[in-house]
Amino acid sequence: MQNHYEFNIALDGKHLFATAERSVVTYAHAVTLHKILKRKFPMTEGYEVTCTHWEASGTRVDFK
Repeated sequence: MQNHYEFNIALDGKHLFATAERSVVTYAHAVTLHKILKRKFPMTEGYEVTCTHWEASGTRVDFK
């Protein structure tokens, strides 16, 4: 799993669709996509666009 941004689109409070993990992996892309999604799925028509930034982290295992 890599760090990524997941966009969720809901209609009238019910989940409609979400982006895949591989779709948005940079902040710059997330900003651009957010502008597009807000325009294509306006709140005035019952849509809600949310974004979550997911991070994967790990620690080195040093077997002795």
